[in-house]
Amino acid sequence: MKKVTITSQFHTVSICFLCLLLIVVTFPIISIAATKKVLILGNNITQVEAPTISKNVKKIKNYTFDYEITKNPKLPNADATDFDILWLGQGEICEGGWRFTDQGSDAVLAFVEEGGVCIVVEQDHDDAVGCPTPWLPKPLNGDETGGTENFEPTKAPEVGTLFTEPNKITAIVTNDKWHNPDKAFITLATVDKHLIVALLYHGKGAYIVTAMQNESQVQLDTNLPFIENLLFYTAILQDKILAVEPHHKLAVTWAQLKLNP
Repeated sequence: MKKVTITSQFHTVSICFLCLLLIVVTFPIISIAATKKVLILGNNITQVEAPTISKNVKKIKNYTFDYEITKNPKLPNADATDFDILWLGQGEICEGGWRFTDQGSDAVLAFVEEGGVCIVVEQDHDDAVGCPTPWLPKPLNGDETGGTENFEPTKAPEVGTLFTEPNKITAIVTNDKWHNPDKAFITLATVDKHLIVALLYHGKGAYIVTAMQNESQVQLDTNLPFIENLLFYTAILQDKILAVEPHHKLAVTWAQLKLNP
């Protein structure tokens, strides 16, 4: 009888230890900082995008967002140890021609390589001058197209909740779009042959390239629900990228995560 009791106690202790171990192992995922710092390159082309986002998108579910706005296209402050998300605003790369800098392109690449997520808004692609993409590690072409609001999500598992949380998205104001992507890009939404949203992993981080147009307050008012979804999606994406980094020693794959919070 005593032997049975000791065995039962051993089983109880073992179960408790396993539960404790599970809590310790999963704790880094649960306790990942709920505040995301966002660096916006803006206010050079449109004066409404950066202020509207920074004033209206401060908290989404369990995430809060802190913003810093810069007009410097060299992006000297774009450090992935200081910021989680880099937002390249409306026309800041191309608007009537190339507006970016070599230093800015290098800063974007380094930011993503070190674990940041870069969100790109619509850039003006003039067929006469194009829109160079040295800030991207893989080829992607811009296309001078007309404005649209419709889009079609793809069936890629990486789409996750991009168009459903926290808002059900039915329209995105877009203009010049992207096409002919390198096979490394994961297409998340399209209209006809063009990309509306695409995801690209690079280094320890990722790019989310969009054709969203935020030139006017009216356009921003329409796009704001999608902007909320996009920032929420990006916050989750970055946390899950960090969670599967080798130093965490967690046997978790992207297919298992599928961007479910």
